[in-house]
Amino acid sequence: MNEDFLFTDVGIDSIGFYAPRYYIDLQELALERGVKPDKLTKGLLLSEMRMPDYDEDIISFALKAGYNALYRGNINPKDIDAVFVGTETMTYSVKSVSNILVELLGISKYSMTQDIYNACAAQTLAILNAIALIEKGIINKALVVGADISYYNLDTPSELTQGSGAVALIISKEPRIANFEKRFGKVSSNINDFFRPANEENAQVFGSYSVNSYLNFQIDAYDNLISQIGDFYANYYVFHAPYAKLPIKCMQQLIVKRMLNNSHINLDLKQKHIKDSIIKEIDSFVRKLSINQALFYTNSKEKGEINELMGKITNWVEGHFKERVFPQLEVPKYFGNMYSASVWAQINFILENYANSNETIYFGSYGSGATCISGLLKVNPTFKSIVQREPNIHYYIDNKIKRSVEEYELMRQGIVKPKLVFGRIIEHEKNNGRGFTLHFCDKGCQIPAFKGLDYCPKGHQGFHEKFFPLYAVLESDPITTLKPHFEIYRDGFIRITPNSKKGDLMEYEIRRIDIKEEKGCEVDGLLNWIPTYSPTKRVI
Repeated sequence: MNEDFLFTDVGIDSIGFYAPRYYIDLQELALERGVKPDKLTKGLLLSEMRMPDYDEDIISFALKAGYNALYRGNINPKDIDAVFVGTETMTYSVKSVSNILVELLGISKYSMTQDIYNACAAQTLAILNAIALIEKGIINKALVVGADISYYNLDTPSELTQGSGAVALIISKEPRIANFEKRFGKVSSNINDFFRPANEENAQVFGSYSVNSYLNFQIDAYDNLISQIGDFYANYYVFHAPYAKLPIKCMQQLIVKRMLNNSHINLDLKQKHIKDSIIKEIDSFVRKLSINQALFYTNSKEKGEINELMGKITNWVEGHFKERVFPQLEVPKYFGNMYSASVWAQINFILENYANSNETIYFGSYGSGATCISGLLKVNPTFKSIVQREPNIHYYIDNKIKRSVEEYELMRQGIVKPKLVFGRIIEHEKNNGRGFTLHFCDKGCQIPAFKGLDYCPKGHQGFHEKFFPLYAVLESDPITTLKPHFEIYRDGFIRITPNSKKGDLMEYEIRRIDIKEEKGCEVDGLLNWIPTYSPTKRVI
């Protein structure tokens, strides 16, 4: 049936992704922890875990994801009048990440900003805020970023599910990518399924209780959506993915508990033995799931060995999983649990690789504690003009650097700190003026581009405006003898990653810098995120 009446004129106009380049081979980590490889390949359906560098944080991620969304959509940042950040990886107790992004991305100062903290549902809730404000005419176009780093204690079961990354969406009327449905399913309650104390880096999760909370809330949010809009059809089902296997279990629950009575299923379910056969086939299918290097597969029986009815049942079961749930699980498989960015990164992946015009995407966004939001997206005919533009998620899957388990453990324990290396750069000939501008005083305090407040808050002298190109070439040999004072930027030097060499093609990043003698808020300079350049393979 035609379901266009369900959808608003507000939706996703552009989308961008970013993930850190360093990764851990999870089979190597599992062996180091005494865990059998099947725990990953069959139990969790995981392969790799992305991890931030020593001095990367969610601002590093959010900046690049936000830039990618603006770039892919060819959107003038001055047209953005709201910036919302959804995360559970708190950076400051007071200052918002969204305010920092306004400055760094060149967004209009006449903008609304807000950070939303609500576990893994934070970005979805930020999106709902944007939709409502746009519909009310309070704002016109919002940049909504989800960025997170998931950490658990070393040598715990949850450690293998860690991950990190960010996804940014531009929300507006008359969107080019997809429209949101008018209503959303929603359910919330006070559930202790996941817990992280204030100022604690590592989270606690409670095994089967946490899984049961996730599954129950997903079913309730699905039911609540149906109670509002009636039965619906979706081409893809996207669920928050603490690990890749959990959305499979969620779809299994939906099929067994809800979809077997759905009018879209062309099977005669009046006979109980047919329904029982489907349930058994689903259980068998899920038990046999595994991964190889690139594909999800099962070792189910050849179709010629089963009768016509079972063949129909098997085809129906495999179709629901392979076509509707499997494609997007490449994201948690390679990046791990990205918390608030998890659902929207998967949707980004579907749009880039599988979606067709007018198809519908269902999403269930779960946040521990707990809340779950469900909804629908309708893909627009113009979506490919945006999502086929790089950088896409495959770019980040392919561009990565392996870290050993030992390096990972040293970083997590805080034993190894960043090595400060500097050099001189020149803008790459294909950069075309892209980049970021910072203003700072002689001591490195950031000076805002806000008339009347464009001076150092600590009274230091000097005003310096420095443009940092997105792509550059390292024209000097790396220098390790400079001290990490901000004067070096005035003198034409820039921080680079230790693996750089003269002549390298370099890409702009931003990294957190901590100087040992700084205590609390008594810092020498307030420019805490330092432009840093890392080698890259090509200009995008």
